[in-house]
Amino acid sequence: MPKKEKDQETSLDAEMEDLLPMDKDLEVFGRVMEPLGKGHFRVECTDGAIRMCRVRGKLKGRRSWLKPGDIVLVSIWPFKRDRGDIVVKYDRAQVEWLIEKGYLDRSWAMMEDVL
Repeated sequence: MPKKEKDQETSLDAEMEDLLPMDKDLEVFGRVMEPLGKGHFRVECTDGAIRMCRVRGKLKGRRSWLKPGDIVLVSIWPFKRDRGDIVVKYDRAQVEWLIEKGYLDRSWAMMEDVL
């Protein structure tokens, strides 16, 4: 039984390598605050900024599954820093992994009070 748990942990590590920010200046973690309509959301980012973000085309058909409090990866527009694209939505297990590895602060990631 322990071997299976170890394999699952290893597969999560491998999966998360592809879902981490590539460029520290242009990709940040964020928390969805509220939907704005037409695939746009207000997102509070870990750098302290509140950005208006749109759902990237790859995720567009699934935009209804984003809800306030969800942790996402935001790709910041290089020409307009107050906007961005939501490129990844993390599930609960992935958020726990990010907290354990030190990418996210637990108090920030688990905040329930959003505007």
